[in-house]
Formats: sequence, C-alpha cells, structure tokens
Amino acid sequence: MNDSSTARPTAITDAGGRPGLELRGPGGCVRMTLLGAHVQSWIHPEHGEVLFMSADASYAERAASRGGIPLVFPWFGAHAERKDAPAHGFARIQPFEVAAQGDGPSVTLRLSDTEDTRALWPHAFLAELTVSVAETLAITLAVTNTGDAAFDFEEALHSYFVVGDVHRATVHGLEGVPHVESASAPQESPPDPSEPIGFCAETDRIYQGVPDRIELRARELDRRIELGTRGARSAIVWNPWIAKAAAMSQLQGDEWQQFVCVESANCRENRVSLEPGATHSMELTLRVSSQ
Repeated sequence: MNDSSTARPTAITDAGGRPGLELRGPGGCVRMTLLGAHVQSWIHPEHGEVLFMSADASYAERAASRGGIPLVFPWFGAHAERKDAPAHGFARIQPFEVAAQGDGPSVTLRLSDTEDTRALWPHAFLAELTVSVAETLAITLAVTNTGDAAFDFEEALHSYFVVGDVHRATVHGLEGVPHVESASAPQESPPDPSEPIGFCAETDRIYQGVPDRIELRARELDRRIELGTRGARSAIVWNPWIAKAAAMSQLQGDEWQQFVCVESANCRENRVSLEPGATHSMELTLRVSSQ
C-alpha cells in the first residue's frame, strides 16, 4: 500500500446509506458504521475479504445487520427478564459518535447512557470501541462505570468469518476447554474434546476459561485466522446449519455454508463486575495467513 492508504479515516455510507467510516492501513481496509460501531468489512491486502456479510442483511435505520463484527453489550443473547428487549443488548442498534481519530488508520467510537438505554438497563456507563488496521485488525472495547453503583455486564465481539465451506473449517485452541452446547439440533455423537472443532451440524457452544489465542482454519480458502485476546474469558463458536438457517432472518438459503462465528466474549459465569469509576477492556487482534 502507498502512503495515501494510511490517511486519516474517511466518511462513507453503508449499503443502506447509514453513516460510517473507512480505515486504510498496512493491515488492509476496514469499513464500519456509526450505528452500533459495527465493523462490516475487512479486506486484507493479501487474502481479500475476511468477514462475512449476508446478501440479505438489513441496513434499515436502527437495525442490526447480519455479519461482520456486531458489538454485543450489555447482555448476551436474550434479556433475562424482558422479552421485548433487543437480543444481544442495545449497543448494536445505538448510534455511536466519533471520540478520537488517529493520525494513522485508527478510530475510537463512543456510546454513553441515555434515557432510552437506562429504560432497558438502569446504569450509567461509557463504552468506547477502538479499531485499528496498522498491521493487523485490532479492536478494543473499553467499558467504564460512570455511575455511583457497581453493575454487571456481558459483552462480545460477534465475529462472522468467511470460510468458503464450513465442512472444511476447523477451530483450534479450545481443545479440553469446558463448554455448554446450546444448539437445538447438535451433532448426534458428542464431539471429542481433545480434537479441534469441526462442523457437521448446528453448533452453538459457549466456552469458558478460554486461552488468549484461538485459530480458525479455512482449508477451502487456504486461510488461517488467529484470534489473540486480552481480557476475554469466554468464546462462542456458532454456525446455524440447514434447518435453523432456513428459519432465520437476514440469511439466504445456502449462506450458512460460507461462515463460522468465533466470538470473543465475557458472558454467563464470566460476566464482568465493574465498580464505580472502574474500566474494563477487552482486546481482540486478528491476523490472517496462509495455512
């Protein structure tokens, strides 16, 4: 890339005309929206598009789009008490504002509590998402308790990765790590916990006490994606498979074969407890190479 490719972030709009930013650096080109601080695309300079976005993704105002790296906060999955609350929290459907732009390919977006968020989750907070493509794709979510009482929260970077063919994809680094399978139609025989994760049926597993390094290997694409984390104790590995995909919104019939989600998170028993004035950071660094 030439010097012009590492200029400050530039304003763009996504497929629905929603405002966003484009970052270009040695690590590639990232496109993201201000709505939800949602990274929608990462084009690697050697390996092309790394993130999956559904061809049926919604880009409506205040709609969460399927694919990319949606931000999950302050709860994971369905709200524990309110059925009308948005799944995976409200952050992904709230407009963020630009807090800082680096001289190179980095930006920090910010969300703080409002009357609407406090109606769903009665806490004062500041959430800042920093994205950089200096050499790798690096994402940091920092949450600060700006109120006068402690609170608990869950968080995740819900990454959808292009794998070409899910049947030829494997996840390495979670061998022997405890997990709970939440799929409604998982594989018939329990997986061998000493082996890398393969895919032959619906998979929806939450791993707890995870290592700081996990690999997703996509043999169809001759691609290896390394996920390095700090401050993340949970990981979710997900693919909906045939039946669930057919019942899902924002997903075409055979698109389930094209992606695997490996989410970096703190959820369930590893939710974060934050005292007043304290900040918790979760960092994700993505590297792509040939197998």
